[in-house]
Amino acid sequence: AVGGDVLVVPSTVDGLDISLYNDYTKTTPVQTGDNAYPWSYVAEPYVATTMEAQNADSEAWYKWTVEGHTQGYGQSIDVAFTSVGWNNVLLTEKKNGKVTSSVAIKVMVKYVRREIRSMTDLDRERFFQAISIMSVVPTETGQGIWGSKYKSKDYFNRVHLYYGGTADCDHWHQGAGFVTSHVALTLEFEQGIQSIYPSLSMPYWDFTMESTFYGANDWRDSSVFAESWFGTASPDNDLHTVTTGRFAFTTAMTDARDFSAIVNSYGVLRAPWNNDPTPFMTRHDHVYGYMNNMKPSGCKEYYIALRKSTWMSMSKQLNSAAHGHIHETVGGSWNHYYADRIKSTTVGPAVLTFAHEIQALSKELWRAGYIACPDTCSMDTAWEDCQCEFDAGSYKGGKTSYEILDEVGILAQVDYYDEEGHKINSYYDANGTVYYTLPGYTEEASKHIYDELLEMLAVPGHIGDMFQATSSNDITFWVLHGTVDRLWHYKRLGPTDNYDETWDPYHTCYGHNPSNFQPFKNIFDSNDNYYTNAELYENLRPDKPVLQYMYDSFDWPHCELLGYDMSNEW
Repeated sequence: AVGGDVLVVPSTVDGLDISLYNDYTKTTPVQTGDNAYPWSYVAEPYVATTMEAQNADSEAWYKWTVEGHTQGYGQSIDVAFTSVGWNNVLLTEKKNGKVTSSVAIKVMVKYVRREIRSMTDLDRERFFQAISIMSVVPTETGQGIWGSKYKSKDYFNRVHLYYGGTADCDHWHQGAGFVTSHVALTLEFEQGIQSIYPSLSMPYWDFTMESTFYGANDWRDSSVFAESWFGTASPDNDLHTVTTGRFAFTTAMTDARDFSAIVNSYGVLRAPWNNDPTPFMTRHDHVYGYMNNMKPSGCKEYYIALRKSTWMSMSKQLNSAAHGHIHETVGGSWNHYYADRIKSTTVGPAVLTFAHEIQALSKELWRAGYIACPDTCSMDTAWEDCQCEFDAGSYKGGKTSYEILDEVGILAQVDYYDEEGHKINSYYDANGTVYYTLPGYTEEASKHIYDELLEMLAVPGHIGDMFQATSSNDITFWVLHGTVDRLWHYKRLGPTDNYDETWDPYHTCYGHNPSNFQPFKNIFDSNDNYYTNAELYENLRPDKPVLQYMYDSFDWPHCELLGYDMSNEW
């Protein structure tokens, strides 16, 4: 009789079955069943797995076979599966020389991603070691040692820079392509790690716990920022770089012009609008002169994501609020005049809100060609003499500040304020025409507001690695997007009757439409073809055998304690 994952041969012993577990799942099984992963029998590759006969006869003899090969004898044995996907297991029972029962099951073998704090010390140490190896061993050298799946940290930095740091548009962010691209990038990175340590899975960092149990001023005290883990979240030095612990002086590639078509003016592998010459990974707890008053997003944002009724709205939530604000709060920014030019009497919510927007809006001015960067600067050039900037004094284009801000699209999204700290409510009239004179202000005051707004965005300043287009240079990048993907898994495993999975094909930037290709191949197969977003969307379905990984659980008990219903049924 065939029943789901199990084929049972009639037995004289009622209920002969098989259980599988390892050191993790013996106490904390992977969540399967209704609205979760659909497999009854789950194992992990290259991990010692105990297979145990259930309801066994103490006087019987048992033989275990996996994929046609005898693995051992007895009521239980330890095996190591080496093939991801379906694996056939046969348990045969003999008594008095005769086969009295047998049970055949199909075991789904997948890597299981776990929250980094729930990993064993040994697995977590191996993960960090693999990251360190990928930071120093170039791709070609590593592939000669560990095979074609190995890729260096700088390979991934360059890919992320190419798709997030070009002048035409952002091909990986600000659209639905964010989800498929970053989940696929994390999978490719995970496969690189597994070329070194085949049993490892990519851990995720559930930053909603930091959001729940910490405030904006102390969440960087979390144990994940210990020296032996991620390293300090706010280095106390002028370089803004981690100087002690495992990730001390993590390099940012210098003299990178022969390696990458996109670099900053110093030749450092960074976003071209980020003219920071520091040759190391950087972090800061301030944003444009102010202590960052944000903390990682939390349970509310996750709850909202689970209630989204369309893929397009879900992808937007995953890219924004559910993404955690980790990029800004870890990366930060400095060497900008914003705070120095703000009157102390006006420092309030509006001032801080705008501080969070400067980096993104300055980037749009750069993409529009108004902010220019020097072609080259030697590494001994002072940063003050090598800045990206829009020089209003030498601008000869004939457009006023409000015309430039309107053209670039800044006025449609900015939160700015007047000299008294009052937010400007609107820059457009009912017909969508920009106000030359803002309502409630004189012509002179309006001009001053527009000029000052453009001035504040005219220089991007220096931006921490996690807050710009080589964010992949920071270890926190790699444990971040699995958290987003885990939420996506949970959503897709729930009922879909009221969930519209349509992917609108109307985005103006290549990389965000379903038919657009992404720079990934051979991560699900060996066909050597690049995948489209639509193909990635299908191959990344959590219930597909072709996907090599799953997540350990979909529990957020701290969110439930706060009153959020974290069910994926609604």
